[in-house]
Amino acid sequence: MNRSRPFVPGAAIACLLAGVLAGASQAQLDSRFDPKQLVTPPLRHIQPVKPERLKLKNGLVVFLLENHDLPVVSGEARVRTTPSWVPDDRVGLGGVTGEVMRSGGTARHSGDWLDDRLAAIGATIGTDVGADLASADFRCLSDNTDEVVGLLAEILREPAFPEDKIELARVGLRRAIASRNDDMIPLLVRVAGQAVYGRGSPYARQPEYATVEAIQRADCVRLHRQVFEPSRVVLAVFGDFKTAAMKQLLAAKLGDWKGAGGPAPSLPAASAARPAHLVFAPKEDVTQSGIVLTHLGFRADDPDYPAMDVLQTALGGGFQSRLVNRIRTERGLAYATGARAGEDYQRPGVFLAYSLTKSESTMVALDLLREEVRKVTEAPFTGEELQRAKESVQNQFVFNFEQPSAVLFRAAFFEVTGYPQDFLQRYQQGLETVSAASVLEAARRKIHPDRLAVVVVGKERDFDRPLDSAGLAVERVDISIPPPPSKVAVGEATPEAASKGRAWLQRAADLAGGTGAWAAIRTAIVEQDQQVSMQGQSVSLKSSSSWALPDHRAVVRQLPVGEMREGTDGSAGWVSMMGQVQDQPGAVENVKQDYERSLFRLFGHAGEIPMQAMPGPQTVDGVSYDVAFVKSELLKDWTLSFASDGRLARMEYQTQGPQGPAHATVTLSDWRGVGKIQYPHQTQVLMDGKPFLESRVTQAKFNEAIPDSMFRKPNL
Repeated sequence: MNRSRPFVPGAAIACLLAGVLAGASQAQLDSRFDPKQLVTPPLRHIQPVKPERLKLKNGLVVFLLENHDLPVVSGEARVRTTPSWVPDDRVGLGGVTGEVMRSGGTARHSGDWLDDRLAAIGATIGTDVGADLASADFRCLSDNTDEVVGLLAEILREPAFPEDKIELARVGLRRAIASRNDDMIPLLVRVAGQAVYGRGSPYARQPEYATVEAIQRADCVRLHRQVFEPSRVVLAVFGDFKTAAMKQLLAAKLGDWKGAGGPAPSLPAASAARPAHLVFAPKEDVTQSGIVLTHLGFRADDPDYPAMDVLQTALGGGFQSRLVNRIRTERGLAYATGARAGEDYQRPGVFLAYSLTKSESTMVALDLLREEVRKVTEAPFTGEELQRAKESVQNQFVFNFEQPSAVLFRAAFFEVTGYPQDFLQRYQQGLETVSAASVLEAARRKIHPDRLAVVVVGKERDFDRPLDSAGLAVERVDISIPPPPSKVAVGEATPEAASKGRAWLQRAADLAGGTGAWAAIRTAIVEQDQQVSMQGQSVSLKSSSSWALPDHRAVVRQLPVGEMREGTDGSAGWVSMMGQVQDQPGAVENVKQDYERSLFRLFGHAGEIPMQAMPGPQTVDGVSYDVAFVKSELLKDWTLSFASDGRLARMEYQTQGPQGPAHATVTLSDWRGVGKIQYPHQTQVLMDGKPFLESRVTQAKFNEAIPDSMFRKPNL
């Protein structure tokens, strides 16, 4: 049965509304309901940490804290380390060692077995070797605690470091190197670190292809033994366990662990302070700039830390901070802006103030950033600014440690870094006494405008003013990535080897129509059906390339998602797709390299190519080839392979693949006549021995007119 809603006459509604409004009016007059009259109780003090601490017979320190809210146990072992233990020619070793400790497994259990077993029981184990701290952590259901702690102990004590997993870690580093200039923020942070510490400092070094290739298994074994000294390890365990049983388990699995007994890590020497200067790193594929003001900061046990924490928030720690109000809100110049006080625990951190702005407002944003940083050293914050920042810091501080697990792991962190266990209480007491005057005094001690390094990353030609208008010495840094080291061993070319190599190339050119015919080619239009293979997936596409030799080229590709065009006019490159056009700074260099190894250059200038025959024929897949090494400033490890009939059949060289540097192998076949030349209509490209590209020429035309508009960046 349907129930009808009760009928309320209009007069009754009017009376009801009148009563509600009258009540609301009275409430507004009642001070008990006025939010301005509400009194906020003081924040509770951080309670002293109370996990149980014990030391195993080998000196390993353990913190335990039971919690039975969930049937889960988690733990983390930490130990101090130093970047000084990584040689300059092995930069990247820490990352490889930390990764392969876990991925490579142990003497008793392979890394693949660990993957399967941990996944089956819903557990995790991770390892890491950083610049200042190394760690190993685990998480598991409480029913699996004994097994997982046992596996963690194996990883800590006897990692296997198999060669195949070391190579996988190298692959990851190579990819990271290849893409390290792609994104603005990581590039900005890296250049700022180099400006503060100096490019040669262990804290500012970066892996290069050469240093990654040099890393060997023996290096990982050595660094592991240096870092994971049991007498310096601090382990914290939290969760659903009985303390007595956990003590027995840890004593059994880790108590007899004997280390190498090496010296404790020492910090690298700090770099000398420099006068204020401007460091510029060019990045041509962006429409915005990154700006950082920075110099060395301080340790967290410095008495000024609480005051500097408040300064960080007032200057650049939120939407009501000075930097946000001045640069972003009032002037509309910043995508993001902020500041960091500069604290760290084992070594002085880095003070910085930053801003991201469009290229056309780079210098005015820099002026404002420098002005606001200078002002905090000259005059105190207002009472309102101070109160707002101080309350924000206090509130955030308390909530950072509301969970018991956070208190436990922080206690272990203080132990390993040498801080007192009541450090948080001391910090909170210092925070309560912070005043506008104490913040100003701390700023004057910790921020030195006359020593700040100004770091700018962006496209200089779009800046609103020249860089030197900032009144600082300008230091331009080279962010180009050094190529991988050569893997082809060749000596100085003897006259006989050089002559033989050139003869092979000349014969191949003659078979393809002759040097004169190839040298006469000025333009090439080639249409192809292509298949690209990456990570187990294949995509078919059509490609049309229009090339005005040597440096003007346009390529149109018909992809499953639409048409992509890219081109270069010899001075700049671009790519357009789905209605968007972007600069492509690397396009000019790519076309140079493509022309360097093109048949147009090789066959058209066969007598001029510096090359040498390599000793003896080489056999690939049962086929014998004469191989010549080509000397080139643009291509590394470039070799040409000639078949028994004299045709150029293969070439190999180092290049930039889709996932970092790679060894490319190009096979040429199905030579057909096109005008006066023979042109290969079938091409296959392997990257590191795996199929990457197959191309079949459907049409080739030479010396036809190509309009200049093909190469110019379109205006959409």
